[in-house]
Amino acid sequence: MYELDSFERALAHFGTRVDIICAMELGGKVSADTAYKMIKEELKELKKVRKKIKEDPTFGYDYTPISEEK
Repeated sequence: MYELDSFERALAHFGTRVDIICAMELGGKVSADTAYKMIKEELKELKKVRKKIKEDPTFGYDYTPISEEK
């Protein structure tokens, strides 16, 4: 069976997070502006993973939630 590499796992996680954020916006839990900002942060995290993998191909991606800024 085909196993996902680190970037593919990160990309799948990104897609899931975007789905959740979109559902929250459609359900009225967050505003469109807040949803946009949340997706933008998720994209930044994905880009960080991509950069780490380019620098170190043996880098392993594991799910780590984004810390909440207070």
